[in-house]
Amino acid sequence: FPVTIVLTRGAANFAGKHYLAENLGTSVFEVAASGNVTNTNGSYGTISDQKLKQDIVDAGSQWADIKAIRFRKYRMKADVAANPDAPALLGVVAQELEQTSPGLVDESPDRDAEGNDLGTTTKSVKTSILLMKAAKALQEAMARIETLEAKVSALEGN
Repeated sequence: FPVTIVLTRGAANFAGKHYLAENLGTSVFEVAASGNVTNTNGSYGTISDQKLKQDIVDAGSQWADIKAIRFRKYRMKADVAANPDAPALLGVVAQELEQTSPGLVDESPDRDAEGNDLGTTTKSVKTSILLMKAAKALQEAMARIETLEAKVSALEGN
């Protein structure tokens, strides 16, 4: 049945940076001031119906792209400013990723509180696409492992 979900800007204790979707008074989707996004079922989707697509072909190898990525541990400056013991995160640095996979990096102008362009930019990573590339590379790795297992088995006479 259809469900009505109301998106509201959160309470003052979140400094206006918390968004919440509720269904019948129960939180179903939240964007926290930290940037974390949570929902009740852990599912984040993409509209993907075949009827909406064209020129569908198998993806090429992603092995080299994924192999070239530097995964890093780091702490966000704002997190450390708020808490000197802020935990390290795992991810990539947009400028480093851009060297090998420029299509995975976006750039947005920095703006002040009034929306004025500051003349600088901030880079972001298209993480969902990065994950698809990693899934394709995993398939490639699985195929290589299965081939090697078959060769070992043949050599062992099994």
